[in-house]
Amino acid sequence: MSTRGRRRDPAKDAAIRRAASELLAEVGYAHLTMEAVAARAGVGKATLYLRYPSRLVLVFDALFGKTKVLEIPDYGDVRAELREMYRWAVDEFSAPEARAAIPGLIAEVGGAPELSRLIRAAALQPEYERVRAVLRRGQERGQLRAEADLELIIDAFIGTALARVTLLPDHPLDHAYGDRLVDLLLDGAAPR
Repeated sequence: MSTRGRRRDPAKDAAIRRAASELLAEVGYAHLTMEAVAARAGVGKATLYLRYPSRLVLVFDALFGKTKVLEIPDYGDVRAELREMYRWAVDEFSAPEARAAIPGLIAEVGGAPELSRLIRAAALQPEYERVRAVLRRGQERGQLRAEADLELIIDAFIGTALARVTLLPDHPLDHAYGDRLVDLLLDGAAPR
């Protein structure tokens, strides 16, 4: 029987992500191998490669895949919704495994256009869509100007966390910072 039509086992997916996160915290991105992740997760290398075509894709999913399964809140208030989502981002970006991996990820993605496209499609674009949906809801409610530059807001929303982790590690990336950032972005897009 062919395995192509089989559904993925969520327990194996979780074990793989957990193993990758643990190893990132222990050995860092530069020393992380697919073989070590497979061994730690208790899966074969073939199982790992069926899910993740490269170490880069695996690491992105292990670090940033936790929040994409969370349901986006609908509080009736775009500010409260974005604050909640940014708290998720802060928790992911400030985790020890993320701090250990993000500089290496950025260096690897920057030097490989095909990997950059893959990461954009697999990891970044879905998050942009989720944030964009919240911002559009805010526009529909009249909480944001109709002509507000949603792409700029999203870039700032996601990019500042990356900047704090990679370039400004001595600057805090915490929930209070996230709340201030959301306020700054939304105040700039509020109806006049």
